[in-house]
Amino acid sequence: MTRRSHTYPYRATALAVSMIALTSCAADAPASEDATPSSAPTTVYGGSYISLPADEVLGGNTFASPEDADRSDVDSTARVAALMLHSWDTAVDRTETAAAVRAIPLMSAEWAANQVEPERNASNGEWLEPAEHGAYSVPRAVPAIGDAAQDVAPDKAIRVLDVTWRWVARDETPLTSGGHRQVTVYLEKTEDQWDVVGHQTRDMTASITGEGK
Repeated sequence: MTRRSHTYPYRATALAVSMIALTSCAADAPASEDATPSSAPTTVYGGSYISLPADEVLGGNTFASPEDADRSDVDSTARVAALMLHSWDTAVDRTETAAAVRAIPLMSAEWAANQVEPERNASNGEWLEPAEHGAYSVPRAVPAIGDAAQDVAPDKAIRVLDVTWRWVARDETPLTSGGHRQVTVYLEKTEDQWDVVGHQTRDMTASITGEGK
């Protein structure tokens, strides 16, 4: 009995010290990046409003949005439109046109009405590998070299941009595929903002790779 009466206080003291140490470590430890469950839904616009797990947010939360454009500036509006037209997420998008649908807020009502997804993706073959890895595109847009850009009138303009993109895989698999297009954006000014009233794209990938299309 005497041995037990001396042992329990020491055990209790050790347990208390351990609990204090654990509590202190927990207080000092930084919040985990995984604190938010990956299954938490996030609402995004992918042609229609849908919910995705937090780790599948549209484009890894990197895509340009209509709010990024300064609508009073023709060059800003054209550049953001070109970026959005080439921002695809294979985990969400069924066709390339899904990106154009997301860019509708930058368009005139007439041109917006033309953004209807087709039954099949025109770039289905080029999307196969990215889609296997849940990849999304990372585009870059710069003004095209030359005199293609024009201010047709005070309320009408044409801007031509070179757009290149690469794919980023969600499973971190290195992907070498990508593309290069020249995008012609037609714009008109209504009141104090510029609207996209048309756009055309020209595939320039072959000119870089040297391969025929």
